Amino acid sequence: MAVGGAADVLRPNTQQQLAQIVDWARAQRRPLTVRGSGCSYGDAACGTTVVDVTGICRIVAFDAISGVIRGETGTTIAQIWQHTVAHGWWPPVVSGTMAPTLGGAAAMNIHGKNAAVAGPIGEHIRAIKVLFVDGSQRELTPADPLFFAVISGFGQLAVILEVELQLKKIHAARLQVWATVARNLDELFTFFEHHATSSDYIVAWLDAFASGAAQGRSLIHTAYHLHAGDETDTATALQVRHQQLPLRLFGIIPKAWMWLALKPFSNAWGMRVVNVARYWSGWLLARDKRYRQSHAAFHFLLDYVPNWKKVYSPGGLIQHQIFVPKQHARQVFAQVLDLQRQHGLVTWLAVVKRHRPDEFLLSHGLDGYSLAQDFAVTASNRKALWQLCHAMDDIVAAAGGKVYFAKDATVRAQTVAQMFGSQRLQQFAQWRQQLDPDGILRSALLERVLDDARSPSPTNLPPAANLV
Repeated sequence: MAVGGAADVLRPNTQQQLAQIVDWARAQRRPLTVRGSGCSYGDAACGTTVVDVTGICRIVAFDAISGVIRGETGTTIAQIWQHTVAHGWWPPVVSGTMAPTLGGAAAMNIHGKNAAVAGPIGEHIRAIKVLFVDGSQRELTPADPLFFAVISGFGQLAVILEVELQLKKIHAARLQVWATVARNLDELFTFFEHHATSSDYIVAWLDAFASGAAQGRSLIHTAYHLHAGDETDTATALQVRHQQLPLRLFGIIPKAWMWLALKPFSNAWGMRVVNVARYWSGWLLARDKRYRQSHAAFHFLLDYVPNWKKVYSPGGLIQHQIFVPKQHARQVFAQVLDLQRQHGLVTWLAVVKRHRPDEFLLSHGLDGYSLAQDFAVTASNRKALWQLCHAMDDIVAAAGGKVYFAKDATVRAQTVAQMFGSQRLQQFAQWRQQLDPDGILRSALLERVLDDARSPSPTNLPPAANLV
């Protein structure tokens, strides 16, 4: 296991039971960590006493005319789309897996392949019902500044009980997908700048093993919503049974077994071969290919191979996702990829997305790019891997970038202070002192990145000329 530890686990099935647990924790002065589906790659849902809220998962209301849905905190993205897709509605922002809960998605302010045009999920949330440590409850809307702190506050200000979300209207059962390749970083960024805001979705897989003139070579997918009448079977194809991901490969091999076929490649040389094969198959077979794909098939790639994380066993994996302003992204990506090769720890899977700024207090959003990188953790590489991540964080912070708390296991408090700035961290600390003075809501992530964080002294910041 890459991060984590032993914990007492409580599993309420109603909001009332959850409120009773919070009352008990306050009386006992016992820290609580709220956990949804556990999809964060780091220690966001780790603590000594964990409250698993996946049993609190009712869809409270859905208006098929307006596309507004309200669900309890443990309602998953899978439940949402399966409940609404036949009515022509799709979640406005989804992650690469349909497993996350509404409460977790709001607390982490997740983003998707449409981050450049739609922003994070918080921009589509109409209201959240929250429970404070003192036992009081409150409905927060964008008219309340606290709304923007709880969303992105990774569960450390209040317990999210319900989320009201505005869905995206869809007029077809499929997306029009365009696959193409970029031969290097220059072509990758040129393509993104031309197409990121004109497409509905855009994402690139990047071969981190490639170097020299081929550094940053990528397979890019853009997708576009179809219009009414663009397909002849919309009503039928929007039914859940036609959107579900198949359970078998070629209708024969159970997908639950597919990770076994990947396991022999779970080493640096094996993953080098996988990345090379994927790029050249994209060049030969998918370059400038256009095809139609169901919404679930396009979005939930991580759900295509159940148990895929077992490929990283026994040590598990961490993901390190950096966010860099667009003016520095090309150079920072090159520095980070060079640094990995120097350390002999090249990411096995790297994904590029385009982003835009947002108003949430501890959001990762900025006008720039992200690079998500999966690293296998072993007993022998753990120390060196953490050192590599710290070095990459230093490069990102100097360039005015950020990390994403849902996908972080390594960033240090002093780096967080440099990335997010004293004003935001002080505002967050003030909210915590006001709402939870005894620190009942507490996770390992909080203790690692914020409790001891101090704003960097101006004399400790790198000069502007040395940003990258």
